[in-house]
This record gives sequence, structure tokens and C-alpha cells, in this order.
Amino acid sequence: VGAGDILVFLPGEREIREAAESLRKHHFERMKPGVAGIEILPLFARLSFADQERVFKPGNIRRVVLATNVAETSLTVPGIRFVIDTGWARINRYSYRNKVEQLQVERISRASANQRAGRCGRIASGVCFRLYTEEDYLARSEYTDPEILRSSLAAVILRMKSLKIGDVENFPFLEPPSSRMIADGYQLLAELGAVNEGKQLTRTGWQLAKFPIDPRIARMIFCLLYTSD
Repeated sequence: VGAGDILVFLPGEREIREAAESLRKHHFERMKPGVAGIEILPLFARLSFADQERVFKPGNIRRVVLATNVAETSLTVPGIRFVIDTGWARINRYSYRNKVEQLQVERISRASANQRAGRCGRIASGVCFRLYTEEDYLARSEYTDPEILRSSLAAVILRMKSLKIGDVENFPFLEPPSSRMIADGYQLLAELGAVNEGKQLTRTGWQLAKFPIDPRIARMIFCLLYTSD
């Protein structure tokens, strides 16, 4: 195949752990005496800082880095000559019907696929292997949906009102969220006691806006602090 490290894009932590275990078992069974081994390096958010740092320290043997889509744009792994793109990623989506956010495994967009391909060949000519057909690639959406269109708007509304930069309904978003998502955001804030009937921040709302976390979690913390007093 040629010299150089390999970057494999997988949907999430579970898939990375399973792939790492399979690769280690396969390589150990086929390894011959006197032949240099490989280093298998998982890369995902829950890894310790020390384990993540190993990815950025090239060694004397070939490395196989198993990563989520965090390696698309958030960081650059040195020494990559080959990319294997499975074509899948875990995308956060909020359902206003079920009131929950879920990390769903979805097909990546063409823009993400191109970004993944660009991870190889930075130090010399590289190769990207896509585990899906050209027809599949062309049938995918051009871009990934913006986060504003697939997340709960409660935190956005709360932050905008606390900063006094206007209402979310009138803000000139490049891709404005739907009226249903906006209504759901207001409804959640009302249930938390953060806005009144006039959609203005209450005293509780101003307090919740100080927490840089999800409003629901902030409300829990606020209640615990209030109760402890």
C-alpha cells in the first residue's frame, strides 16, 4: 500500500472500540516474526487527554487512527497518507415532538466527504478510500444541516434575550429555523419558568441565562442551590 499512516472515519465511540479490537486481534494473528507492527489509535471525545495526545506524536511504525468526524475540521492528525471513509457520522438532532435530542447515525453530506478526503495527502500524495459508491455519493445532500436547524432553540432564545439582541423570530439567520422549533423553544422556557406569557425573561430566566449549559440542566442546578439555602 505504501508508507504513511491511515485515518479511518467511523460514526462513534462504540464503532471505534469494536474496530480497534478487531484490528488488534487480526494483526496479532497474522503478524510474522521480524515484521514491524502497527499502532492502533482510537480518537474520540471521551478519551483521556494523554490518550488523545498520542495521536499527534508520530512514531517509527505505521499508525491506524480510528476517529469520529471530529477529525474532519476540528484537528489535523500529522502523517496521514491514507483515509478510509465509511460515509457515516453521528449527528445531533432534536425532536420537538418527543422533546429529546438524539445522536443519530446518518450518511454524511458531500461537503463532509470532501473534507474527509482532504485529510490525506498533506505531506505527500495521498489516497482516500470511500466505502460507498459514486452513485451513493452523488445522491447525498450537498451540505450538513446547520446546527440551528437541528437543535433545541431554548438555549438560543434564552441567550438572545439575556444579551438584548432581539427576538429569535426577527433575527436575520442565514437559514432561519422553522416556526415550530421556535414555538417549542418558548414552550420549554415557559415550563422552566424562564419566560412569562409575554415571552419576556422572568427573574428565574435571568438567573438561568448565567449558566453556560442547557437550560433544563441549569434549572436543576438552580433548584438544588435554592433548596440548599
